[in-house]
Amino acid sequence: MKRLRLLPIALVPAVVLGLAACAGSGAGDPSASASASSTASAITSCPKPGKASAAIDVSGDFGGKTAPTVQFDKGLKASPPQATVVTKGSGAALKKGDYAQVAYSVYKASSAKKLGTVGFDQGNAQVLSVGGSGFGALLACSHVGDRVAAVGASSALGFNTGGDIVVVADLLAQTPVKSEGTPQSQNPDLPTVKDKANGEPEITIPDKPAPTTTTAEVIKQGDGDTIAEGDTALVQYKGVLYDGGKEFDSSWSKGQPTTFTIAEGSLIKGFVTGLVGQKVGSQVMIVVTPGDGYGATPPEGSNIPANATLVFVVDVLAKG
Repeated sequence: MKRLRLLPIALVPAVVLGLAACAGSGAGDPSASASASSTASAITSCPKPGKASAAIDVSGDFGGKTAPTVQFDKGLKASPPQATVVTKGSGAALKKGDYAQVAYSVYKASSAKKLGTVGFDQGNAQVLSVGGSGFGALLACSHVGDRVAAVGASSALGFNTGGDIVVVADLLAQTPVKSEGTPQSQNPDLPTVKDKANGEPEITIPDKPAPTTTTAEVIKQGDGDTIAEGDTALVQYKGVLYDGGKEFDSSWSKGQPTTFTIAEGSLIKGFVTGLVGQKVGSQVMIVVTPGDGYGATPPEGSNIPANATLVFVVDVLAKG
């Protein structure tokens, strides 16, 4: 199983989700100049507000389609990093183990030059893990709806842009770890799905021959954005063999969701076919034929036999 480097954007804090994929080759790395950094010197507790973070002036609509206007004096510094809540949200308090959708802009503190924006008017917001070190530590002391302005060494805040940076972030939403869509009728001729209390799917294989074409069925219908080919998506997934129902891979077994680029070359064709056109919030069951899966040459160590029909159940949690 190859490790995917996902979310190929200009600025990627070290808390971006990017776990081992169940299929395909790796996606392209983020920009070498501003990709996820080592967290050896990263903060591990909430930055306190101070004169430096309070000197960052931010205006514009929270979570708007245009990035906020950010002004501060060149050469701004803070050691240890500081963070001020510019706008206090009324949503849930985030805690370690949660996932949050965040839009943010990053500036070089010495020159006040913008290094990049994620979300707002530059694509989708990013799903980040809460807790740990760096930017995740800042999120762990925040609420949904907060707009936060932080300043400090890039490595301490979880970036590798170098030098001190200013980050202005809107904490847009908490991302669920399981599908919360509306249950749909299931075809008894296909594998059926029933969730455990924590949301992990239990898959029952029918006493019928496998479909001869890759087949997707919506188990729960979400109402979020539609997944297009080439999008990245945060998902929970479970894969079992049609013959016997044995599990061969699962994000549930790994203990956390993962991100995939929904594109052939990154994932097997059947996985992409089953997810393109689905909505965020949905749970989708996909029966993948050998021709759209691994065929006669499954990955070594995958526990997938040659020419196996596969069954995936995928909870589509967010698009990023």
